[in-house]
Amino acid sequence: MKVNIKNFAVIFTGTTALLTSASFAGFTSSGCVYSVSSSAGSGSQTNTTVDLSPTAWMNSGGWVTAGSTASVTWANNVWGWNPSTNTGFMNANIVIRNNTGAAQDFVFTAAMNGTAAGNQTLASGSIGGQFVNGSGSLGQVTSSGPLWSALIDGSTVNSQLPNALFFAAPFQIISLGNFNFANIAVSNSIGSQTAIRFSLRISAGGEASFTSAFSFQTIPGPASIAILALTPLFGSRRRR
Repeated sequence: MKVNIKNFAVIFTGTTALLTSASFAGFTSSGCVYSVSSSAGSGSQTNTTVDLSPTAWMNSGGWVTAGSTASVTWANNVWGWNPSTNTGFMNANIVIRNNTGAAQDFVFTAAMNGTAAGNQTLASGSIGGQFVNGSGSLGQVTSSGPLWSALIDGSTVNSQLPNALFFAAPFQIISLGNFNFANIAVSNSIGSQTAIRFSLRISAGGEASFTSAFSFQTIPGPASIAILALTPLFGSRRRR
């Protein structure tokens, strides 16, 4: 089975990739970093960064354990900054495969490092997903705590799918739902980082794919507060 998704960014355990550095009006970026940790073991990582514009980049790559027993892949994952609206954006859209014979834990983080000055930050985001059970036994996707979180400077802005519990019959596909939030006010500006984090357990032979986005707008002053409009970036999925 293969699941194709679009617009995503990520992080790898023990491997930090500093991709680029640039300074824009209202925001200074020091790069996007990706990490994956898994009970399935350590893995190797590849990643390619493409400049889309002076203020936007795209990443494609993957993380895989020895023998391809577990993997995380991503493609066309865009992140950057719009200086005309003081809006930052990042995607964390992933496919996680567990080809081992037992359930495995995965923690995946996509982070854009940088700072943004402002009296307030408005945050919006979205997540959607599906689970493919490729085994002959009952399959599960679970989480202890939130499956998905959006963070600014290490503090959770929003989380979705708390204590998730999904079941799929043998060789079946289920939806994990679509969720979003908009215009959450954050009291301070961005001091170091914005991030998206996934934390979940996948049963043996399972494959979970997610499409998520996190957007944030810094507000220069109280008189200029604007509404941040976020269009969820749900990529198409294809199976074979």
